[in-house]
Amino acid sequence: MNDVAVHVYMLAYNLESYVAQAIEGVLAQRTDFPVKLLIGEDCSTDSTPDICRSYAEKYPERVVFLPAERNMGIAANTARMLAHCTAKYVAVCDGDDVWVDPFKLQKQVTFLEEHPEYGVSYSDVQIVSEQGTLMKVAYESFRECYAEGEVFTQLLKGNFINNSTAVVRRELLRDFHIDPSRDYFICDYFLWLHVAARAKVHFLPEQTTLYRWHATNISQLQDWIKRNQKKYRAVLGDILLDFDHQHHQPLERQKKAVVFRKTLSALYRAPMGQLRQRLHLLPLLVRYFPL
Repeated sequence: MNDVAVHVYMLAYNLESYVAQAIEGVLAQRTDFPVKLLIGEDCSTDSTPDICRSYAEKYPERVVFLPAERNMGIAANTARMLAHCTAKYVAVCDGDDVWVDPFKLQKQVTFLEEHPEYGVSYSDVQIVSEQGTLMKVAYESFRECYAEGEVFTQLLKGNFINNSTAVVRRELLRDFHIDPSRDYFICDYFLWLHVAARAKVHFLPEQTTLYRWHATNISQLQDWIKRNQKKYRAVLGDILLDFDHQHHQPLERQKKAVVFRKTLSALYRAPMGQLRQRLHLLPLLVRYFPL
């Protein structure tokens, strides 16, 4: 795999208790291709910048420290980091999660190299608390959603690709645009929908990553859900039109029904002023009517 390389981007903001472990998990990867970690530090107010900088100084060939000039937020910082990722493959590891399988990248990239029709590989996770202890949370219902292959319609029902487990072909992201607004927190979900409209998705049935479960109060959680739902409704029409443009194979009835229902939803919930989009969505009702 002489032409293979992986850029791993890591967002970091006020993660002084976790980011060193996250970085170590990337550095521990054993591969037969080069891996470079790019850390997008977002003007933390704790010692996160110092920790990240120290790793970049210690491993200058493997770690790049990219501090933001001003606090940007998740979406804008993600867009900034993707612009720096130019390798054949892009992997993600959030600054509070940990890769615990040293062969994670090797397994996923090998699969993608051998199966060019697949655009992204993701895996299962273990859930840990803020203190790092394994947690028994109601995650089995989430695991039941795991799918691979042509999964766009499954993803439309909800995101099941854990960000910190994913490896994606960089070429599939060239025409992906991220709204830099701070008003939503699911730009990764839109990214996976974008990829799934263009390629198959691979699932590695192994727990390669520790996913950190942070406690949030109810009011904050409700606010996040409200913001994400508003953004999802605003972009759903564009997501469906993009899928229709990219996908030319006939769908089975069950999948057509999902696209049909989502198209109805997009027509009903589209923000006022999107008349042109509504007109473009109408033919989809005929095309994906579940006969």
